[in-house]
Amino acid sequence: MKKTIKKLLLAGVGGVALLLVSCASISEQECQAGNWADIGYKDGVKGKSRAKIADYVQTCGEYGAEVDRQSYLESYETGLTYYCTYDNGFERGRNGSSYNTVCGGSDNTMGAADFRAGYDAGYGEYELRQRYTRYEADIDGVQAELHDVKDRLDDPAIAADEKKRLHKKEKRLRDELDDLRWNFRSFKRKYDLHWD
Repeated sequence: MKKTIKKLLLAGVGGVALLLVSCASISEQECQAGNWADIGYKDGVKGKSRAKIADYVQTCGEYGAEVDRQSYLESYETGLTYYCTYDNGFERGRNGSSYNTVCGGSDNTMGAADFRAGYDAGYGEYELRQRYTRYEADIDGVQAELHDVKDRLDDPAIAADEKKRLHKKEKRLRDELDDLRWNFRSFKRKYDLHWD
């Protein structure tokens, strides 16, 4: 019994150590290899934050390795020029992601205007899609309510006052549905949307 508990405890400690290693931002081998120009370039191309270097300094320090900050940052800036493009900004905006401040920070102006323009255009499309989806959901919701009212009106055991109330509700829902459909058509015409 004691051996089993000891094995479980050791497995637990190993599991925690494995978890900590898998959460590290950089491996011990990468720290020791010290290819900071390559790491910086790749981080820049991916649009990672400049603050990532602080994680590397801490993690590599635990492994007894030093970070070549200058090589990292110079290559990071080069990589960033490939990230801070109109297309990447557009994709980020279209997905509804927040603006990535690595493009256009005080120490980076290359590509910032393109990235911002792309992001704004993409986010504009994202907002249109959100409004489009809301119109569809609102129409579906009113149609479902209307269907429910019709089903209840078909019940032969319905009381007269309830039937009167349901007829009023049915009229209100029909008017609401007509308004929604008209507004939706106007919205699609205004923005020339053909997403059906």
